[in-house]
Amino acid sequence: MSVVQVVAAPGVSAAPVSSATDRQEHPVYSRDGIAVTYVSYLLPLPADAPAHPAECDRVGFLRYRVADGPTNSRDADHVVVQQQGLGGGAINSDGVSFNTVNSARNLGTEIEYWALARRSACLDETFGFDVALRTGNYLDAVDYYFNGKQLDGQKFPGFKQSHDLQVTDWMGLERVVRDQYEIMLAELPDQAERQRKFVCTGISLGGLVTGMFADWDFDGNAATNDDAGFNQCAAFAAQDSMITSDPVAIQNTPFFRDVTDVIVGTTNGVLQTGFRAGVLPRTLGPAPVVGTKAFMIYRLAGLAAHLEPDAESQLLSHLPHDLEVDLTLNTLFAPTWSSFVTNGADGSGTMRDFRFTNDALLGVFIDNNSSNFSLLQQGIGALDGGPLQDKSFPNPGEVTQIPLLGTYLRLSAGSQKRVAPTDRTVLYTWRNYDDVRGVPYTAPNHEVADIRDVARQLATGGPTAYWETYFPSRVVVDIGAGFGGARSGEMVNLRYDNMSRTKPNFAAFAGDGVVGSTAGVLFPPPMLAQVNTLPGYNHIDTIGAAAIQNNGQPDYSGQYLAEFITGL
Repeated sequence: MSVVQVVAAPGVSAAPVSSATDRQEHPVYSRDGIAVTYVSYLLPLPADAPAHPAECDRVGFLRYRVADGPTNSRDADHVVVQQQGLGGGAINSDGVSFNTVNSARNLGTEIEYWALARRSACLDETFGFDVALRTGNYLDAVDYYFNGKQLDGQKFPGFKQSHDLQVTDWMGLERVVRDQYEIMLAELPDQAERQRKFVCTGISLGGLVTGMFADWDFDGNAATNDDAGFNQCAAFAAQDSMITSDPVAIQNTPFFRDVTDVIVGTTNGVLQTGFRAGVLPRTLGPAPVVGTKAFMIYRLAGLAAHLEPDAESQLLSHLPHDLEVDLTLNTLFAPTWSSFVTNGADGSGTMRDFRFTNDALLGVFIDNNSSNFSLLQQGIGALDGGPLQDKSFPNPGEVTQIPLLGTYLRLSAGSQKRVAPTDRTVLYTWRNYDDVRGVPYTAPNHEVADIRDVARQLATGGPTAYWETYFPSRVVVDIGAGFGGARSGEMVNLRYDNMSRTKPNFAAFAGDGVVGSTAGVLFPPPMLAQVNTLPGYNHIDTIGAAAIQNNGQPDYSGQYLAEFITGL
């Protein structure tokens, strides 16, 4: 009888075992005593998945560790496992991964940092980058992707459209969190080790994914929780994000819980059918600024700046004139509303009308004093070499100083003054983040990322790109459904409620960003969380800042996270 009772007792189950096999690890780079490798596992998609490249049956991550430290992850003091933001590839977090491991080493702790690559990275366009990095000519990649040039006898077949991407219907939230779970089990099979060593983190959308991971029931059995996400992690960390599956506490009230599950769950079921029927767009596709071609252009600008930083850029002259490309350039560059509406025909000119070095062009795309789109901005230095004018499109950076309203205006174009070139004859150049003293529209404490690092990261080819070429829209829809209360259908295994709050928590908010002052106030971190503000940082700077800041201090994001981990 006692044996029967033990077998039938709730919560007793065999230890979870990973389905991942065929572990492979390949070197990526090594510098300053930190080794970086790419680790992947065979973890095939379900048999009913559409035809797909063989790479889509593997999952992987960039592994950062002290080169002369433990070679086995089980021997590390702690292991950080990070989910990326919307559209971000594993190399997106190269800065914070490297800097956290380095800061922890300086604190006497040997940790590893795993920057996860979503499975959809298997669809990334990387061939042109790989060839250009080999030839040293960035125009090889530009002309391959946009002008029909053959490379090594291969011609680019064109950017995939929604109907070409049916396999992304199998790459929603459930697949993302399960891939993380399988990797963690495969690398550290012992449950006690996982609960003691893993620190589960996420940047931006990755924080939301981590919140869902924490509350996911991976074996689908309500009577067991050894497999639950929160039981795989010693602590949780949010990087300009929040870790939660239920931000407005719907699950705390039975009536709202049941009603929202019926309404949102049913709606989500309809949306999933829409994806599979090809009615809903499977990616951001032709959207300007955040669409397929736009993210490719940012990557190519990084490639050009990496290979020929001081040369006059030819990138824009090799880009075609089409609605998506021209609207992207106009949105990011226009100095005034008149310029935007007329596409520069009011006399202000377009981005193509000015001369830039490759470094300067990259800066115009993404710098916090140049770009008109806040979520892309980083503090990477200052435009130089010619006269400038203040920008007022879509609003001047100064208006963000208005109480209350100003906080939300940061969402559009950031919190800093922005400038644009005015002389079409001079060659505009770039001053790096550590060379901005005396620049009237910025200050050293608001320039935190090294354009050399950013360019190298953007230039990356295989195994994963800096920006995913075809990020699945379904991931965002699934997260929205979970937040809205869906706990049936596709979300049936989102069983637990904010269990991440039962563990130590860390949150880092970008000081010049909008997340901490909006979502961070409306949905505050747990009361006992360690909360840090990163001074002068923008959203992406949270994971992409330089190792050493202008005041001589280490990257605050990596340092604070390392201090938190050391204290566990």
